[in-house]
Amino acid sequence: MAGGLSMIGAAHVAVGMTALAGGAAVLAMAKGTARHRLVGRVYALSILLINGTALSIYDLTGRPNVFHAIALVNLATLAAGMLALRRWRRTRDPRDLDTHRRRMAMNYVGLWMAFITELLVNPMLGVSGLGDPRGHWPLMIAMNVALFLAGRWLVVTRLAPAAAAAA
Repeated sequence: MAGGLSMIGAAHVAVGMTALAGGAAVLAMAKGTARHRLVGRVYALSILLINGTALSIYDLTGRPNVFHAIALVNLATLAAGMLALRRWRRTRDPRDLDTHRRRMAMNYVGLWMAFITELLVNPMLGVSGLGDPRGHWPLMIAMNVALFLAGRWLVVTRLAPAAAAAA
């Protein structure tokens, strides 16, 4: 145990921080460069690892819970984003590249949703003063709906289509 966290929990936090930083870097940097591809691979690997560790942690309820469902959704958006990129490499259809960009951006939104929820509901992290996490799920659901809608709005309104970004 590291500071109250199991080894899996500590690995989960470490790869989570890597994914948060890597995702921010990928969003900020020029797309299609060797640096983008490298940092993007680090981000994708971090997402695989964080979801793998999430699926093996049962400390909160002792059984599968909402975080396990979130991990599966996050893995699905990662897969959709990577498959769209693979398709784009084969076809060069700009719609596939747009799909890759939107799915990966929404994957990052999902990462932030999980991170903020974890900070608020996990008593081991010592951030929440809300007491028993089971008593404030309605607040967590409302907060995540708001985060999702805000993230989706940012992706739709601020993420330039691939054709425009290439021009």
